[in-house]
Amino acid sequence: MGANDLKKLLEETADKLSVFTNINLFDEYECTRKELYDLIREFFNDEEILKLFSYPALKDCTPGVKEGILKLISDENVLLQALRNDDIMDAIENWQVFEIIIKSSENVKFQLLHDEGFIERSQLKDYQIQKILLSLNPQKIAQILEERTLVIEKFKLSNWQISDLIKKLLDEDEKIKFSKMYNMDNYLMVDIASGFSTAKKIDFILTSDFNKYDTIKLMRLLEPEDLIKFLNGNKQFWMEHDIAPYEIVDGLDTEKQQKLAEQIQTMDLELYEKKEIIAVLDKKVKQTLELADFPEELKKVLQITSKNKRVSIDLNGDLEQYRGLDRLMSINGMEFTEEERKKLIKLCNICPNMEVISILNSTAGFLSTGKEYVEAEQWISSVLDSLKPEYSQAQKLAIIDNAIGRRVSYSPDFETEVYDSKDSRALWKIVSTGYGVCNGIANLEKYMLERVGIESEMASSGSHVFLIIKDIELPLASGEKVRGDTIVDPTWNLAEQRFGGKPSCFCINYEQARKKDIDGEGKDRKSHKNDEQLSDITLSLDDKSLRALFTSVGLADREGKFPIKELVAESNSIDVNYANNPNENIRRQLALLKKFCPEFTRCQNSSISVLKDILLNGENLPFNKCAVNRVYNRADKDRRPVIYVYIDSNELGRKFYFADKENGEFIEMPEENFKNQFECYDMDLKASKGIRPWENSSKTKENTDLSTSSEKLIAEEGR
Repeated sequence: MGANDLKKLLEETADKLSVFTNINLFDEYECTRKELYDLIREFFNDEEILKLFSYPALKDCTPGVKEGILKLISDENVLLQALRNDDIMDAIENWQVFEIIIKSSENVKFQLLHDEGFIERSQLKDYQIQKILLSLNPQKIAQILEERTLVIEKFKLSNWQISDLIKKLLDEDEKIKFSKMYNMDNYLMVDIASGFSTAKKIDFILTSDFNKYDTIKLMRLLEPEDLIKFLNGNKQFWMEHDIAPYEIVDGLDTEKQQKLAEQIQTMDLELYEKKEIIAVLDKKVKQTLELADFPEELKKVLQITSKNKRVSIDLNGDLEQYRGLDRLMSINGMEFTEEERKKLIKLCNICPNMEVISILNSTAGFLSTGKEYVEAEQWISSVLDSLKPEYSQAQKLAIIDNAIGRRVSYSPDFETEVYDSKDSRALWKIVSTGYGVCNGIANLEKYMLERVGIESEMASSGSHVFLIIKDIELPLASGEKVRGDTIVDPTWNLAEQRFGGKPSCFCINYEQARKKDIDGEGKDRKSHKNDEQLSDITLSLDDKSLRALFTSVGLADREGKFPIKELVAESNSIDVNYANNPNENIRRQLALLKKFCPEFTRCQNSSISVLKDILLNGENLPFNKCAVNRVYNRADKDRRPVIYVYIDSNELGRKFYFADKENGEFIEMPEENFKNQFECYDMDLKASKGIRPWENSSKTKENTDLSTSSEKLIAEEGR
């Protein structure tokens, strides 16, 4: 029997529902689902369809058949009864429930979405609920969004799903309200704002507390004419947000770029800003752009290629064409011939704020400005030009290591909350500012050594970086010469080289380097520990040979004694002459630091070493406590480091001194004034468990290094 037989039976039977009592529907009547649905639609109303599910023929039919029959119901109340009936809905999958609901009326959808029991039983997925919500009219969506707990906790919608709902709303203020209510991420807020009117977009840009890059994305939503008006009328806004117009233009599609570029002369911008815009335009736009009436400076920029907001630099071309494009220029300055380096210096003089990259390792590059590059290269050249042609590699190494120590100090804000790791590792910035940390300083020395043909390799213990000098010939005092690999630690030599001492980490072997890692209390700092890479390095200079080497280049006297002997001798003399006047003893010791190092306030780490190891370490200065470290002036927003000396003495009481950078000298200050004006860094306080040196009641001598960056400066005669 088929569908026609079933139809005939229904036509002949008064109680049509009874037809489904005693038949096995699909076994007895070989009708398709469509034929069955057509018969049910023809012979039964919605209420009767609901009753059909209680008859044997349909009670146990497949979920797919149930789904098809439920879709035949048009009466909202009947459909709601059916969907809420557990017997009817038994075994129907969530995707089938979704297919039924998505085709139902808004009222049915709205009621079911508020039926927590139904949502839970039906096990609808978040994406299914989202699609149902998106099928509602904007007013209904807004009503649902008002119920934040329902949306977040019951529907479990994500922010991006909610943002799609917000975009469906018609009222722009409502969009903003719900965006804030649901704490939309900025990138979603930008997407939502893309549907705003021009006026609302501008208002949103000006009032939203977005970061620079999200603000730029918002500004790109404007049409070119509106963007030009915005830039002209809100210059203070985009300048305060550190936004450059070219950064906006770079992300525009070619059509918008074209329209904006054609009107660039109407933009209230500086010439260099217009040049930047032209420089970042898409290649196709540049090719079609006509600038007949534009200044020559803009026409020249059309010839420059760019990618990712960076222009391609041709050192052999007309360098003047790059003037004003500093912010778009970046170049790796590490590997150049002398001729290329001269051209780069010329370019950096034209573009002093361009980026010059120094490579520290295979993954890390650090930025110096063009101005810093020029200043550093001038200094580097002055050092390298001073090397006589007849000098051996060892002599050149001695002069270069010494020169770095006299120029560079360990970053005084290392391990503070204001420390900038990038600046202290950028090669030319280190030379220009005079501050660096171990891997940056080692990289600087490596760079200079390569320039004179000395091969070196950076080595690391994991916490400290230094150099392996490769295959170098070292002269011994006996007249012999030895060749091999040796270790130089330019960072640990800084203070000694600055003050004319004998560098203790110059051409040493691995065993010697490891011995220097043991502090006065026997603790191994493991600063040079790297058995795998360094254990075979056995080449070193003995004391006599090292002194002879430094004598040969004028860094030690004819007897092999180093210039620091004069500082030591004068300090000892002061200590003896003012043994009974400790106040004057201290004053003169501090003045002696300025005499031997006028820039002492700006080479803090090296100065601290000299103060604690020599000048304030005399036999006639028996302090209970002497702390030498760094603080910052509370009035200094940059919190730059200042050297201070705190002394606790039975005879003098508590004394405070700070290094005044303006006058270049130590100034004594009353205790309360010092405490009011200066403060310790947060990280220093954390390390000392919140106790400042002058708050510690222990009566022990306390000399504090900035870090373990420098070897102890031993004040022995003849260093």
